[in-house]
Amino acid sequence: MNFTKKQVIISVALALIIISCIIFVPAVLTAKNEDNAAAELSEIYNDQFVVTKSTAPAFGDDFEITVQSETSKTVYDFDVKDGEYSGEYFAENINAEVNELIQPIVGERVLVMSNVFQDGLRKEATFEELEVEKATVHLLVDEDLSEEKAQQIADALKAEFGEIAVSVEAYVVDEERVFEGVKTEVSNFFQLSKIDAQSFIDFKFHEQSFEF
Repeated sequence: MNFTKKQVIISVALALIIISCIIFVPAVLTAKNEDNAAAELSEIYNDQFVVTKSTAPAFGDDFEITVQSETSKTVYDFDVKDGEYSGEYFAENINAEVNELIQPIVGERVLVMSNVFQDGLRKEATFEELEVEKATVHLLVDEDLSEEKAQQIADALKAEFGEIAVSVEAYVVDEERVFEGVKTEVSNFFQLSKIDAQSFIDFKFHEQSFEF
């Protein structure tokens, strides 16, 4: 059976339309879900968020999304289920403040990733209002951290929160290019309080631990 030129053109056009529907329509719907989530979160928390990564499907409203504040550059993880959002926005803001407290001690080159264990915090709070029992500080560094520096970190946290248990974990990436790449990726795409040694298993590094 011979096809006319018109039939061939129509068949090719239909094939392209079908391929577009398969590839592009889900992508557009996924992007719409992400945009809607970022807009709703921005309104809920009176912040301005952009999406850095998500598992948003084309259809459905159960997924995970990571957003970054355009003002503070802090990154937050949220679970979305049936249109409801759950995350640790206020707790992560506390962790970000702790990071700022520690940054001058270790220097601007080091990436500070604190967790003062404030799960479930539902409103903005000051250090004085918190009941902290322990704190962990993860550091991405390009050279070994001295015990003196680790002690200074612990002293700064104890001065703010009292005689709490403090753990300092340093992940030492010796290769400068790898260090800079990992630092950029982590700071822009991950909620810093969730970072631990397992986050760096794809990279060559060695670990230091201090307990106070």
